[in-house]
Amino acid sequence: MVQIGWSVVRLIFWMLAVPFFIGQLFNFILPSDKKHRTFGITYLLGLLIYFAVFEVISIPCMVLIKYSAFKYCIWIYGVISVVLALLGACKYFGFLFTGKDDSADRDIKTSLDYVSDLKSMKIDTKIYFGIFIALVLLQMVMTLVYAPFDGDDAYYVVQSLQAQQLDVMNTVNPYLGRSNLLSHEYRHALAVITMWIAFIAKASGVHATIVAHSVMPLFVIPLVYFVYYQIAKVLFKDMNGESGKKELVPVFMIFITLLMMFGNVSINTPATFLLMRTWQGKTLFCSLVLPMILWIFLLMFEDVEKVREVQGGLKETAKVTAPWWIMLTLVNMFAGMCTSLGAGLGPVFIALLTLILLIVSKRKTVVLGAAVSVIPSIVYVGIYKLLAHGLLHTIFNR
Repeated sequence: MVQIGWSVVRLIFWMLAVPFFIGQLFNFILPSDKKHRTFGITYLLGLLIYFAVFEVISIPCMVLIKYSAFKYCIWIYGVISVVLALLGACKYFGFLFTGKDDSADRDIKTSLDYVSDLKSMKIDTKIYFGIFIALVLLQMVMTLVYAPFDGDDAYYVVQSLQAQQLDVMNTVNPYLGRSNLLSHEYRHALAVITMWIAFIAKASGVHATIVAHSVMPLFVIPLVYFVYYQIAKVLFKDMNGESGKKELVPVFMIFITLLMMFGNVSINTPATFLLMRTWQGKTLFCSLVLPMILWIFLLMFEDVEKVREVQGGLKETAKVTAPWWIMLTLVNMFAGMCTSLGAGLGPVFIALLTLILLIVSKRKTVVLGAAVSVIPSIVYVGIYKLLAHGLLHTIFNR
């Protein structure tokens, strides 16, 4: 029982505490208003940086280190993550540089504001929020209790398990037991989300299969609904003194949860992937990456709208703040980490939304921002091509 409790503590540390404090260290990226520097958005920023650091470390380890690659990967990544988290914790609690920081005080005041907003809500709005939270908890419990099996587990989960137990990184084909995967099944190698799950398993002392089937749903499902909640807040924000639109937020969230719960009309729907294949990279891409891209662009459209309200007139140019382009770059890195197709599909979705943003904002600089944000995807595709032609494998064997 003590060992189980210690494993739970380590899971909370590596999956919740470390990303949150990394987000606190880099929250200067976010706009300074309290609407955007919330606990949730700060955690999401930290998580994206957390994933980006792992991708930058894991791929070179996988390609360049022949023996015990995973051991080197987890040590380098673990040390860097802990150092960043400690610096973030020092900043958050006011011990860094100046010896004083108001981050914790500001978060406490923001939390009190949320409590005040909750008290001011109408009773039916509170009931709707309660229904939404109950539905999310139901999904989490059912996913944990039933732990649905999927045929792809024979590949994806076994890759995580091999990394945890054998210190290898995508060098053994789980189907055939054949080595040198990088020269044959290269299309899976760069999607290192399986290696991140293995890192969590190794760091917490929990079996990789348990992390995939039981821990990841409890981690991913609330995160997905948090992103949809942020989308709803932008879509149903009060405008021009009009009130009551915010009360549609919980109704929208209930609608989304019901779509997910009753979306198992095929094995290929996003709802099926979210609730029955939560731990797979393609699930994270369609359920988390694409909604995050949409949310970030909605925030950009919101920036355009604010400027127009101040300056007046539809012919005025509008500025999109830099934080959203940085967030978009991190999301692009995470897309490639989830699935190799993410390096192509993510930029395509971004290009479509950028075209709309260009028309609305009338600023050519949005094209530059979008181009910079997809640089990680271009690098990713370049490495993918080298693997496909066996060039990196040749260098590796030398």
